Amino acid sequence: MPDARREARRERWIVALLLYTVGIWGANVVMMKMMTEHFHTVHLSAIRMAAAFVCIAAICKATGRHIPRPTRSQLGWVAAAGALMIYAHQLMLTQGLAWSTATNGALALSLNPLLSVLLGALLFGERLRLAGAAGVLLGLVGAAIVVLSRSGVDLRFNGAGDALLICAMVVYVAAGACIRRVTDSLHPLVIGYWMHLIGAAMLIAHAAFTPAFWDSEAWFPGIAPWVLIAVSALCSTALGNLAWNYGISRLGLGRTSMFINLLPISGLACAALFLGEVLRPEHAIGFALVLCGTWLAVRKRATPPPPSPS
Repeated sequence: MPDARREARRERWIVALLLYTVGIWGANVVMMKMMTEHFHTVHLSAIRMAAAFVCIAAICKATGRHIPRPTRSQLGWVAAAGALMIYAHQLMLTQGLAWSTATNGALALSLNPLLSVLLGALLFGERLRLAGAAGVLLGLVGAAIVVLSRSGVDLRFNGAGDALLICAMVVYVAAGACIRRVTDSLHPLVIGYWMHLIGAAMLIAHAAFTPAFWDSEAWFPGIAPWVLIAVSALCSTALGNLAWNYGISRLGLGRTSMFINLLPISGLACAALFLGEVLRPEHAIGFALVLCGTWLAVRKRATPPPPSPS
């Protein structure tokens, strides 16, 4: 019984970390919107990911966490995750939003849990129960209601932009599958360290081919943008991704991905708080559906106690 209580407390702690993650990722959308007014897209991504790597390295130093050298197989999976989640996802999502609409972007990301649950079941044997499948569908419907009820919604097919948004969602899920491959042998902090090192290096190499990278004025837009970068890198990218990796290692790919359904809600809340967006009754309906769907998909089914010896 003490082990069961300890496991329940650990799972509540993981859920709290994932709720923090989707909350800060929603706030990060507002910060990103503000930062893009001062930095070029690729330049900004490179700076943010490099700053996030510095934050993770500092966390490792402060906690005394030794960063082992991964084996060749581990390094391959971690490098693939870094290339997909840190490099490709960042560029595809940012450019896709520039060519498409925020509504289409939110809808594309809302498909993440459905694909993750299916991938987790196919690749890692994560069981897809009836309640979990119902939770996925409820969460998807609720997220769609939240997104489509936003003021000034613009839902149109935008060709290359929408294609990039869908690709951004697919590569993010694929990165989660790569992370899942090494969670049994590497600590989430170690995975985050190598992921951000590899991904940030790729972004910096890419940014070096842009004119903004060599323009001295582009590096000094003022103090406020750099404060936003520091907050975004530490609170959203570094701590958020570490918590996400930890959730995948403990809850599995499918159950962790269900928290993505809360992202449109946290983004809407931050937009209402900082950008004055109006909340509507439909948002409450979508919010309730997302919460119910997430609870159904994430909750752990109680197992019957072992039979007592006769």
